[in-house]
Amino acid sequence: MKTLLNLTYCKKYKLTLDVYLPDTINFKTIVYFHGGGLEVGDKSGENTVEIAKAFVKNGYGFVCCNYRKYPKAKFPDFILDGAKVVAFVKQRLSEWGSCGIIVSGQSAGAYISLMLCLNKKYLLNKKVKPQEICGWIIDSAQTTSHYNVLKYELGEDILAQRINEFAPLFFVDKNTNFSKMLLIFYENDMPCRYEQNMLFYKSVLSYNKNADIEYKVLKGEHCAGSSIKDENGNYPFVLESLSWLKKSGL
Repeated sequence: MKTLLNLTYCKKYKLTLDVYLPDTINFKTIVYFHGGGLEVGDKSGENTVEIAKAFVKNGYGFVCCNYRKYPKAKFPDFILDGAKVVAFVKQRLSEWGSCGIIVSGQSAGAYISLMLCLNKKYLLNKKVKPQEICGWIIDSAQTTSHYNVLKYELGEDILAQRINEFAPLFFVDKNTNFSKMLLIFYENDMPCRYEQNMLFYKSVLSYNKNADIEYKVLKGEHCAGSSIKDENGNYPFVLESLSWLKKSGL
């Protein structure tokens, strides 16, 4: 495994990312956004590094980044940062020996991922075409307006369910298209998170019954999400993702 740590992808805000690469060529690279409510979290967290190594062990590249967060950040700073990361990776795929990008994230990071997927202006503004993303792995995203976006931007109750320009669901329509998507959420997830994800799933299929989207409900709680280990010391998020990637030809 080759590691490239603390690469700067945004000089203005001193934002960095870490890269983990397998000792092969022609592999897909997973761009992963950590969770933390858009307030906390770090690319160098122990669990994130272990997850990175687990994917690399199975032949995938893995990129994790830091992005701007509340209270200093404002919407859509964190989404703009996400788009910069994807563009940064796209420009270096051939240099790394990689042949494609898969975008993923957990909780707040999954929200960022979905906003990048559905509101195409963010990636297009960075000269990344939607069809250039091979797949999306969404781990427990809030598909309505993120609760901290409601808190910081609108001063609303964090339990409110809103579908507005801050919500991935707002952008689901007849023009919604993406390559492949896996939605993961949990038996004891956050309040309404199961329903939010099922509404998103059904909404996509209502416009396109042939959309390549599926979901998986895993055991556990949201607070652990992709970072939880099973009794054998494995990450169910990783195992489920690898199974889906193999089945999807990614």
